[in-house]
Amino acid sequence: MKNSNYFWVGFADLMSSLFFLMLILFVVTIGFLQFKIKENKKNIIKNETLYAENITLINSLKSKEKQLNIEIKRLNRLLKIEEQFKPLEDSPFFVYLKNCKKFVASKLIGKEIFEPKQTVIKKEYIDETIGAGRILEEFFIEMRASNPDLSYLLVIEGNMANELDKSISIDDNWGYKKSYQRALEVYNLWLKNEINFRSFNVEVMICGSGFNGLCRDDAEQNNKRFSIQIIPKTENQTKNI
Repeated sequence: MKNSNYFWVGFADLMSSLFFLMLILFVVTIGFLQFKIKENKKNIIKNETLYAENITLINSLKSKEKQLNIEIKRLNRLLKIEEQFKPLEDSPFFVYLKNCKKFVASKLIGKEIFEPKQTVIKKEYIDETIGAGRILEEFFIEMRASNPDLSYLLVIEGNMANELDKSISIDDNWGYKKSYQRALEVYNLWLKNEINFRSFNVEVMICGSGFNGLCRDDAEQNNKRFSIQIIPKTENQTKNI
């Protein structure tokens, strides 16, 4: 009987110990699972943040790719336009000043086409001046046919020749005014002869550089001229100007 009592007492102690052990394991497991849940939540939030950042990065890259493709198309169009400028650059009617991309009427170089200190074109140079306008008109007709959606800026620049000793200031106001008036005289002559560049998606700018400006001829007397600059406006497509 005594041995039986000892057995049950020992068995009860064992069961109690196992119960407390299981209770401890349960608490530890619950604590570990709670820790893992919190850690997983942090990872989920972190992954969601990384996902959002990746989406933003992908959208940014797509936008930049789109802009790059637009720029590539624009550059390809520019290269195409530059190729179409070759006939005018190689034309015997104009001298092309490559460094500043200007054209000068070849038959008028070194000639004083205006009356001294005046803006009136001398009679003997009127036909040559009109002829230069006709060549430009033919060029713009071809450009309109090949690039109907593009517009252009035509700059007509009047130039003045300084004294041989260059005694006149390059920023002399009289020179600026007179060169502008001479450029305007050239444009008005073309208009009178029905040479209207504005009908070819061309915006015309009249200006005068006086005794100043880029690409001046080393032979000062050759600066008695007007020059032309044609700028394609690839970003601004204009139907009516």
